[in-house]
Amino acid sequence: MTKRFFLATAFTIGIIIVNAQNEVDALRYSMQNLTGTARYSAMGGAFGSLGGEFSNLSANPAGIGMYQYAELSLSPTLQLNSTKSYFKESHISAYNSKITLGSLGIIFSSPQKDTDWKRINFGIGWNQLASFDKTINIKGVNSQNSIVDRILTMTNGTLISDLASGNGNSYSEMAWNTYLIDPALLDGEYISNFSSGPKRQSKTINSSGGIHEFLISIGSTYQEKLYIGATIGFPTIDYYEYSEYTESDTDTSNNLRQMMLSEEISAIGKGYNFKAGVIYRLSNKTKIGGAIHTPTFFNIEEDYNTSMATFFKDSTLYYSMGYLNLFSYDLITPLKASLSASTIFNNFLISGEYEIIDYSTAEYFNTDFENINQTISSLYKKAENIRFGTEITLKPCILRLGYAKFGNPFIEREISLENFSYGIGINNGAYFIDISYILSKATNTHLVYSENPISLVETNHKLLFTLGFRY
Repeated sequence: MTKRFFLATAFTIGIIIVNAQNEVDALRYSMQNLTGTARYSAMGGAFGSLGGEFSNLSANPAGIGMYQYAELSLSPTLQLNSTKSYFKESHISAYNSKITLGSLGIIFSSPQKDTDWKRINFGIGWNQLASFDKTINIKGVNSQNSIVDRILTMTNGTLISDLASGNGNSYSEMAWNTYLIDPALLDGEYISNFSSGPKRQSKTINSSGGIHEFLISIGSTYQEKLYIGATIGFPTIDYYEYSEYTESDTDTSNNLRQMMLSEEISAIGKGYNFKAGVIYRLSNKTKIGGAIHTPTFFNIEEDYNTSMATFFKDSTLYYSMGYLNLFSYDLITPLKASLSASTIFNNFLISGEYEIIDYSTAEYFNTDFENINQTISSLYKKAENIRFGTEITLKPCILRLGYAKFGNPFIEREISLENFSYGIGINNGAYFIDISYILSKATNTHLVYSENPISLVETNHKLLFTLGFRY
C-alpha cells in the first residue's frame, strides 16, 4: 500500500509526503471542540450536570430527561479565524471566515402518569463537533537548507532507469521530470539545480470542512432526582486541504529561478458511536453528572494528488504531476469520559466539568498499519479537558461566562488550546433567544520539509445565535 508520511504536528501537514493515513489524521479526527448552541458555548460547554440544552446530547445525554416541553432550536454560527506564523524574521497573518450551522435539533417530551418515571423524551438533530476551516501563510528567507535537500535524500540510491520508468517515489520522479535535480557522476547520485545561496520560501495552506454529528437520543427521569439518557451518534468527516509551496533562488545568475509544489487532500468519512449519561440531583440547587462515550468507528475515503513545476531564467517551464492516490481505511478514535457538578447561589449558577481522553488509544483497523499504530501509542498521551461556566439571571436578561482548557495530546511537544466565552439570553418560556461570543486561542508548530518547527499562533472568533421555541 502506498502511504504518506507527514512531517507535521497535530493540526498541520508537512511538505514532503510519502505515506498516508498516519498519526496526524488519527489525532485530527479524534480532537473535538463542540460548538453547539449559543447557551452551551457561552458557558464553556460545562453542561454535563445541567441538562435541558440540545447540544448536551452530544456530551451528556442524561440532560434530555429534564425537558418538560417539546422544543425546536436553530444555531447559526459566524467564524473568523486568523493564524500568525513566525518563520525566520517574517511574521505573516492569514485570515479565514465562514458561516456555518452549529446546531439544529428538536425534542419531544411525553409525560407519564401513575409512575415514578415522570416522562420519556426523544431528541433528534445535528451538532458541529469540529471545524477545519483555516488558512496559514508562511514566508521567509532561508540560508541553511532547501526543500531540494529533502528530495535528494529521498532520491539518492535510485537508478536513473528507475526514475525514468516510474519506479521511484513520486516526489523524486517529479523533481527529475522538471529538472529540479540532475544526475551526478555516479548513477544513483543526484545534485540540485538550485544554487547554494539563500532561498525565498513560502507556503500557503487552505483547509476546510469539519466533523458533524447526526444524533438520536432518549432519556427519562426518576422522581425528578435521577436523570438518565443515551445517544446514538452518526458523525461524518468532511476534510479538504490545498497547499502550495514555492521556493525561489536569490542568486539571479542561476538558470533555475523557482520551483512550486502543490498538494491536495480530500477526505470524507462516516462513523457511529454510543453515549450514555446520568445526572443526580443532590438537592434542589446542586446536581452532579457523569457520561461515557464509546470510541467512534470511522470508515474514511481519501484521495491525494500533487504536482510540481519549475521556472527557468530562459522562460522555460516544466510541469509534472504525481500519482493520484485513492485510499479507504478504518479508524477508531479514543473512548471519552466526563464528570461534572453544578450549583445555584441566589441568582448565580456555577458549573464545572472534567473530561479525560487517551489519544494514544486511537487505532487503525486495516492491516499494514501496525507501525503507525505503534507511532500513535508512543507519540500521544492521555489528556484532561476542563470547562467552567456561570449564568447570572438579571431579568429579563441572562448573562453568561465560560472558560475551557484542552489538554495537550503530545508526550514531547507542547501545544495549547483554550476558549473564553461570553453570552446573553432572553427566555420567556414560549421562546428563547441566545447570543454568544467565543474567543479561542491556540499555539502550535508546523514543519516545512526538514526545517526547524515554525511557531503558529491561532486566534478564532465565533459569534453564535440561537433561536428556540417550546410548545
